[in-house]
Amino acid sequence: MKLLLTLTAAGAMTLVGMQASAAPGAADAAGLGKTLTPLGAERAGSKDGEIPEWTGGLCQAPAGYKPHSADGGTPYVDPFASEKPLFSITAANVDKYADKLDDGQKELFKRFPKTYRMEVYPTHRTACFPDWVYENTIKRVMSPKLVGDGPGLVDAHAQIPFPIPSTGQEALYNFFARYFPVYYSGDYEAWLVDSAGNKTLSTHGQLQYYVDYWDNSKTKSNQMYAISNLHVGPASQAGEMDMRIQWTRMDEREPTAWFYTPGQRRVRLAPEFKYDTVVTSNSGIFLWDETNGFDGKMDRFDFKLVGKKELYVPYNVYKYLNTPIDQLLQKDHVNPDNVRYELHRVWVVEATLKPGARHVDSKKVFFLDEDSWDMVGYEGFDHANKLVRVQWFPVWQAYDVPAPMNNNQLIYDFVKQNWALGSFGVGEGFHKRGPLPANYFTADALATRGVQ
Repeated sequence: MKLLLTLTAAGAMTLVGMQASAAPGAADAAGLGKTLTPLGAERAGSKDGEIPEWTGGLCQAPAGYKPHSADGGTPYVDPFASEKPLFSITAANVDKYADKLDDGQKELFKRFPKTYRMEVYPTHRTACFPDWVYENTIKRVMSPKLVGDGPGLVDAHAQIPFPIPSTGQEALYNFFARYFPVYYSGDYEAWLVDSAGNKTLSTHGQLQYYVDYWDNSKTKSNQMYAISNLHVGPASQAGEMDMRIQWTRMDEREPTAWFYTPGQRRVRLAPEFKYDTVVTSNSGIFLWDETNGFDGKMDRFDFKLVGKKELYVPYNVYKYLNTPIDQLLQKDHVNPDNVRYELHRVWVVEATLKPGARHVDSKKVFFLDEDSWDMVGYEGFDHANKLVRVQWFPVWQAYDVPAPMNNNQLIYDFVKQNWALGSFGVGEGFHKRGPLPANYFTADALATRGVQ
């Protein structure tokens, strides 16, 4: 289609030298909030009607919503509980839908033809954000820029910086800068299922987020976000803590990480928490720069904005969120009875390893939801161009925020033949919270929390 061809040509230019970043044209910018949604998605539905028009999203909680926490969060009422699947995709009919499946889904059908399937439901474009998020993004659309190697983000705050992206790096920065409450917390578990079907608790953690970039009372910030993670289980990890800060000017300042070891009562810098270092606390099934799909600097890869594609992705997954973990964990893959798939438009970004750069991956492919800029899928390829790891990030509209959220992951390692359920909310799950102390995300405060 014309849009895809135009964006592919624009993306190809990003492979020559350092990526430049420029404001969108006035005519394109004028479409925000009109032919485009305020965050840059196509407002219109698809020609065949399978993807509907965006009409504002799901902004209010359905009747009966009673979260565990006074701050909101789980359990979410499923507004689509009465819907039945339109059809099922199985190994028998996968070829019919191949053009709307990513390579990871095709690989699962190939490996597990008797048990893997996808239940496809009607598409609902539920993405809804606070009005001021829309207003900031539209009125400041001409300001943001990417600079230097890394790159760094300047002249952007409390907005989606590039709602009309022209490069792969701009699209990825929209993902980095996706809307989040300023203070957010989560109680979660991650589980590994090995090739024999054995289930192991990888980690039970408690996350605290501080997203200074989205503090609308400020006019600028030098941080994208800060995260502190306390491990409360299993016993081998209990008391360990890690903390990370992602800066806006990554061309000037490396992402910073610290680690607290309870046995030594010591905080140390953790410069290894980046690139292709394995995340050992999650059973080694993904790399640090695969956290949430992508994390850290973009300096080792060339990023190409391929364009848009219609894909079946896990979306409006309220049933999945409310399913006990042991019912999700099947031997080779997630229980297909509990995952809802819908057809959505996604931005496709392809990252190719730069000549001379070192990384275990030669190529990465990212799929970004057009309505929210959430990462919905990721693929990692080795130096033989073989697909080795994939992730999907099931999306639900957190109508209490309001914003689409996708804190958890479905991760598959095709080399070790393991799969994992990552960051799945337990207890009070993920929700907004009150302010944290001003010094919370400092090494001294991390050490103090460890002693306590």
